Amino acid sequence: MILALDTSLTKSGWAVLSVHERKATVVSYGLIKTNAKLSDGERLRELHSGILAILGEYPDIGSVIPIEDGIVRFNTATKQIAKARGVIEFSLADYQLEPINIASVKKWAREVTGVTGKDGMKKENVELAVKKYFGIDELRNNKGGDISDSMAVGIVYLKRKGVID
Repeated sequence: MILALDTSLTKSGWAVLSVHERKATVVSYGLIKTNAKLSDGERLRELHSGILAILGEYPDIGSVIPIEDGIVRFNTATKQIAKARGVIEFSLADYQLEPINIASVKKWAREVTGVTGKDGMKKENVELAVKKYFGIDELRNNKGGDISDSMAVGIVYLKRKGVID
């Protein structure tokens, strides 16, 4: 069983996946949301508590945790992602984090969906690929796609390691 993450200070997507007959299956997923009215320090504490809660609920998570490599476009967002990543690394100090580049995630999504060009690079294509891979019509996803991103990060990691087809 693995925990896969798509981190940010606002909403961190997470997915617990297991493998059955060389195919990933979803055990659980969700968001760790922080309160934007709090200081960054208090929000980082919320993120830390959320990670510890997941680890407490799923004690059989493996020693390697795939995590999406951060994407940065704006100065404030860059700082917030860096802070969140630091707290994630602190919270998961007993685990090995395996960075998964978003380009790898989008490449996998294009392969699954067959969508090419600019549409193949959109965040919505990752959600479509996740739905297709797991054979689900509905996915309780947030507007930013953090949940589907975390699932895709886990799938890309498992494929890279040769655990799933």
